[in-house]
Amino acid sequence: MARFFSIFLALLLAIYGNQAVLATDQEDSPLSGIAAGPVIVSHIALILPLESPAFAGAANVVKEGFEVAAQRGQGLPLTIRLYSTSDEPLDILMNYHHALASGAVFVVGPLTRDGVSAIASSQTLAVPTLTLNTVDTHLTLPENLYLFGLQTDTEANQIAELAFLSGRNHAIVIGDDSALSGRLQNAFMQRWQDEYNHTAQSYRYTDSSVLLQQLRDLTAGEERLVFLALDAEKSRIVRAYLDPEAPVYATSQIFTGFDNFLLNNDLEGIRFLDMPWLLQPDHPAVMAYRHTGNPRSTEMERLYALGIDAFRLMINLLQVHSANQITLDGVTGNIRFNPPNLFVREPIPAQFKQGKVQLITTSGNSSEDERQ
Repeated sequence: MARFFSIFLALLLAIYGNQAVLATDQEDSPLSGIAAGPVIVSHIALILPLESPAFAGAANVVKEGFEVAAQRGQGLPLTIRLYSTSDEPLDILMNYHHALASGAVFVVGPLTRDGVSAIASSQTLAVPTLTLNTVDTHLTLPENLYLFGLQTDTEANQIAELAFLSGRNHAIVIGDDSALSGRLQNAFMQRWQDEYNHTAQSYRYTDSSVLLQQLRDLTAGEERLVFLALDAEKSRIVRAYLDPEAPVYATSQIFTGFDNFLLNNDLEGIRFLDMPWLLQPDHPAVMAYRHTGNPRSTEMERLYALGIDAFRLMINLLQVHSANQITLDGVTGNIRFNPPNLFVREPIPAQFKQGKVQLITTSGNSSEDERQ
């Protein structure tokens, strides 16, 4: 199937050359809506939950990022057609098959985890599909399915590597009862204990100052460090009770923007990971795609960056014979393929220092590059 698709794409390139044939039904957009009739034409399908009350805002921002990358990218020999769905898995699956019946030769999406699960349940996929979220990679997934997203589970696994560089061997893992915190704790523990053979113990988050007082003694000691599987507000509360000498680590959910000076100041010294799009404005790809519109929340900026890198990954998949050949210095991080199905995104490390964000080197030491 992969060889057939490469041959098919080569024929398209021979016919169209290097000129973009993007639909322009909307004046300022290269993305077209679904045609009223069953028009069959070879195209790239972008499937997003634009009709979902819960996910429409996120979907629109991903679409905008994808669109700006299409506008600024190299010539594309295929039309990009937008398929608007709800967040119901059945509706997403139906639109997926509608896209195939309408001539889609490559699919980008879905965005929701449940939507990806619905597509992944297929035993075989007729065309390459790049999702915008992930599912349990321990499952047996179709050969043509490529997973990509902003999952913080992977960040927790990666932050364990940064913590390992500290030379300390006992981690205090602090989390709450949310599903996300549970996944972050498990991902950190898996690498910290299973791969590095270090010890760890868990502490359940509480807002009781009496119970939080226990953390000072619990985190004290030359061999101890802390991993916070918490959001920024809860981390802010916990930070004041930790031993000041203990290194503290967290994921990108702790970073809410440069303008939150007081919050960032209360997170003093915490090391975390986030994407170049937010932390490294002088990154070549970030400068190439930087927008000048109204500022968005950090959560929405991450989704905008996801749209950009999804388009760039799609172009790479259209051009190579094997996903193993792809490495991308993306706006969401350094992206590489982890067989059999996953594109892994490696963000950049930073830490809070006196209310500012300071990039740190891969050795775990602070650089002089501060962001305000």
